[in-house]
Amino acid sequence: MNTLKTTTIFLLLLALAAGGLPAQDSSTAGWEKIRLRSGNSLQGKVIKRTDTDIFLDVGYTILRIPRASIDVITAQVESADPAARKAGNQPGPQADSIFFTRRLDAGPIEEKARAVAEGVVQVLCLSKSGSGFIINRKEGYVVTNYHVIEQERDISLMIYVKEKKGLRKEKVSDVRIVAFNPFFDLALLKIESPEKIPLRETYLGDYSRVKIGDPVFAIGNPLGLDRTVSDGIVSNRSRALGGRLSIQTTAAINPGNSGGPLFNNRGEVIGVTSSKIMGGESLGFAIPIQYVKDFLRNREAFAFDKDNPNTGFRYLKPPPKKQKVKKKK
Repeated sequence: MNTLKTTTIFLLLLALAAGGLPAQDSSTAGWEKIRLRSGNSLQGKVIKRTDTDIFLDVGYTILRIPRASIDVITAQVESADPAARKAGNQPGPQADSIFFTRRLDAGPIEEKARAVAEGVVQVLCLSKSGSGFIINRKEGYVVTNYHVIEQERDISLMIYVKEKKGLRKEKVSDVRIVAFNPFFDLALLKIESPEKIPLRETYLGDYSRVKIGDPVFAIGNPLGLDRTVSDGIVSNRSRALGGRLSIQTTAAINPGNSGGPLFNNRGEVIGVTSSKIMGGESLGFAIPIQYVKDFLRNREAFAFDKDNPNTGFRYLKPPPKKQKVKKKK
């Protein structure tokens, strides 16, 4: 077995030497983390890419990894700080941040939708439902639209756990509101005991890279039809709507999609689906991810006040009391 592995590696090195290696550019500089469908992970420098394989330099050898066995590739760009780079530190979330940003590899919508499926949740309230997405699995933070949880306190989430035969539903009822911003239609929820649940977070993208014509896809629960995927393109990256900028997309957005993520073809969240123009086709809108990041960084300014009577439970008005009519003697 060891002889076979040694021979394979030797032949691989010869093939790479004969074919030559591509010059390093911004897409291959730095280290990248590859998570396999088996659940294992590898980290190293990608030195060559083909339609079927990824060649990864792990320091002491070079591995050929079939693309079919890869779940997701996370680019980890080296720090601009020489001291941090020398220490081997990789960039992560800021000290006051609860979200993660990564530059992922582009790929087919089908592949990317499968990779991010566990990060999308269904938000269930007493009188309505919507969608949301996990931004921090260890802390249990979830982003959705404000109008999905407006005047609601009894909130639960339906999460989806990946298994060998597909996704398994699991309902989480221990959920509280952390913050919300009605103007930007954003809300932050928190699962109280995230360590008990196998959560999967999503990565937030870079709005400055969004361009008209970029392929995008949305995952949500329109009209209660869970796990619905719709794709399209960015029609306009800065459409003025309701006093704020929105991403206009041809991806189908329907009631129940609200609060769900709009992904680019790398599987990065670039917006939060929020609305559509009724009576019009292919006219959906999403809140740009830059607004989401600002909201999350300044979440204390929008902290939920449980004692505010305007944010309590939704009650039905009681019927008017009938006045008793005194009978004349």
